[in-house]
Amino acid sequence: MMSALLSLSLLALVLSHNSFAQLLDERCQKGIESQNFNTPWMASVYNGNEFICAGTLVHKLFVLTAATCIKERSQLFVRLGEFCATSQCNNIEQYGVAIAIQHRDFVPIENTNDIGLLRLRGEVVYNAHIRPICIILDDVITSAPIPKFIAFGEHENHVQQTIFLTHRKSFECYRNGKILHNKQICTGSVATPCMGNTGGPLVAYFNYGGEKLTVQFGIVKNGSELCNSESIHTDVSAYKEWIYNTVRNYETEGDRVLYEECSSNWTADVIVRLWEVSLFENTFSGALITNQFVMTVASAFLTAFTPIKVETKYHERFDVESIYKHPQFKYSLESIENNIALLKLTQKVPNSDLVKPICIVLNPTTPRTLTALVDVITEDFMGVKKLTLSLIDHSICAQKIGVPLEPSQFCVEKPLDLNNENPGSILGLFRNISGIGRYLLFSIKNFERAGLIVYTNIQSYGNWIVNTVNDD
Repeated sequence: MMSALLSLSLLALVLSHNSFAQLLDERCQKGIESQNFNTPWMASVYNGNEFICAGTLVHKLFVLTAATCIKERSQLFVRLGEFCATSQCNNIEQYGVAIAIQHRDFVPIENTNDIGLLRLRGEVVYNAHIRPICIILDDVITSAPIPKFIAFGEHENHVQQTIFLTHRKSFECYRNGKILHNKQICTGSVATPCMGNTGGPLVAYFNYGGEKLTVQFGIVKNGSELCNSESIHTDVSAYKEWIYNTVRNYETEGDRVLYEECSSNWTADVIVRLWEVSLFENTFSGALITNQFVMTVASAFLTAFTPIKVETKYHERFDVESIYKHPQFKYSLESIENNIALLKLTQKVPNSDLVKPICIVLNPTTPRTLTALVDVITEDFMGVKKLTLSLIDHSICAQKIGVPLEPSQFCVEKPLDLNNENPGSILGLFRNISGIGRYLLFSIKNFERAGLIVYTNIQSYGNWIVNTVNDD
């Protein structure tokens, strides 16, 4: 009898411990109901300069949103702290997206399995204004018994709007012409008018493990329909295993090299820019990133040039078969947007000691300093000199050059030794990859103005680069 009681006591302790442990992130917001509905987990998802969806911070490296929001998007980034109960949002932080992950069974036409995760490039530091929402992983927790949800939209200037929804029976959605699939929630609006944001959360306060938590139970599928009599949403509780496995698989993912046979590592500190190519009589530069693709600036191709050749450091010439300018490239006298292009060569560059692709890692964290490798020829020295350059704050840079910067752009002070660098020349960083020190391509020169050089951060275009290289 005593043994049985002891076993039951131990089981109770284990269950109690597991109830706390079965949160995706134990530092998630505890549910304190208030008039202003503080939402430190709300995220804004942008594609370039365009706001496309809402999302929720669920982990220090992940934002949960709708798969609809991330299909065919190539320049995603996330802002946290942008949705406020008032117009004063003073704690906004911005993070690049390293990997956009759609559910493998997402069907766009039917909008089934409409769920995705954005893996951020850097870890989010939690504070009073930025904190994850709770995702309960416990198998017994479902959305079924939740009678009411809270959703969020926005008025002008990102002032947050609170929307109250009732949990409806499935037949009520069917009755009103809605097609409700498995793993979806039917809701009805309590009050109108309102405008929700696709990808945003359905939230409820929930007692779990002895605490009241702010828990996400759904994802808004179509913000414009949120305040119709009935609307349909993705049931997050039906995907908790997928969320958990995806976070664990990508949480500690190592650096991914675009082209494994790249070779930007050298011995004895001898550095030669073997990846470098020139275009149009050395007016533009580029970098060989695989044995058949060159990266450069889209602004090199404002007019049609045929045929096009690239020339390597040691005067080998290769014909260009195709030009892939970024689909959102825009050029004006005031600014240049999405200034990146890939060139496919007609033939693969043979393996040689004179021409080697530079390495690109697709998910490095953004450094505070970068390194330029500059050719130097003097009486005493002939070779490559390393220049360490510090990134300048976006707002200061924009003020100096007189135009706003894109999220994918940054600038540095122009040193004297960088006088002869063409648009398309690279700025990189040294990093240890798989035990080998490598120089990695991080950005390409866009333009210069007012003593500053503006670069395009190629990490903002990781998905587009991979898709272009692999799909062609």
